[in-house]
Amino acid sequence: MIQTKPTFPALPMEQTADGNERLCGIEIEFAGPTEHETGALIAKDFGGSLVDGGDHSVTVSDTRFGDIEVELDITLRKRDDLPFLKEGLDAFRGLIPVEVVTPPLSRTQLEEFNTICAGLRRIGAMGSRSGVLLGFGVHVNPEVVAPDHRFTLDTITAYALLEPWLRDKEQVDTTRRMMPFIGAWPQGLISDLANNDYNSLANLMRMAAEHIQSRNLSLDLLPLFKHAEPDLFAECYDIDDKTAARPTFHFRLPDSRIDEADWSLRQPWQLWRQVELVAANDTLLAALRDAWKTHDAAWFERKSVWVKTIDTLLQDHDAKADL
Repeated sequence: MIQTKPTFPALPMEQTADGNERLCGIEIEFAGPTEHETGALIAKDFGGSLVDGGDHSVTVSDTRFGDIEVELDITLRKRDDLPFLKEGLDAFRGLIPVEVVTPPLSRTQLEEFNTICAGLRRIGAMGSRSGVLLGFGVHVNPEVVAPDHRFTLDTITAYALLEPWLRDKEQVDTTRRMMPFIGAWPQGLISDLANNDYNSLANLMRMAAEHIQSRNLSLDLLPLFKHAEPDLFAECYDIDDKTAARPTFHFRLPDSRIDEADWSLRQPWQLWRQVELVAANDTLLAALRDAWKTHDAAWFERKSVWVKTIDTLLQDHDAKADL
């Protein structure tokens, strides 16, 4: 009997430190269908009922995954300094994405929820590459093993070292690269992570605060920081926003390519899984740290050289995810 590979291969550490399965939330952005049309599709496929939240938002309550939120992009909807948007959101529907936000899902539930991609295509959903002004993304929110766990700290370092390679592999849409939501991690932050072995998330937070004061990065750590160390977060991060504390990473890099027939949520999942595969491989992570130090010391060495170095090391250590 032929056994097919799972759409969502397991992460290297499948359980939290408490022994529970690590869950993962998903956020998908797209244009085309309205919030109510999207909510109706979700209810049809996964059960539940629509609750109109007003202000361009719908909750599909009591689906078999729990409550799923559908809303016109929350970052614009709640901007008090852009009053014209309150009056004219409908006029901008082609440019402002509808966003589907799931509760934390198990890997089995992710497999099932992934079928939403085909359904959204059927009702006309458009992703980032459907138009020059459509800069839409998918956010992957994997639960951490534990905030202070060695694997969590290594995952942060692995991401820092891999980010240019991940951008290259994802071929991030031009519009999204120009927008302020998925900024690259500063080189100084990468170097501090490569050169130092932080033994607690609190120590890492203090260092990171010297380099980043925004959530608008390809991997947003602030929800995790606020969850793990709320007092230290308030001390270190002078940002006027409503960061929701949660024990997860917030991976914002992947494009939404919802309208492409051969694309599914497997692509952003595998991009993230690549980070964790490196974090779980002590020898490879050490090799990447050493290689970064050499790269960082070289004047005017192009980013493409570092991307090639990463690719070679992943190949040499047989550690490439199937992207």
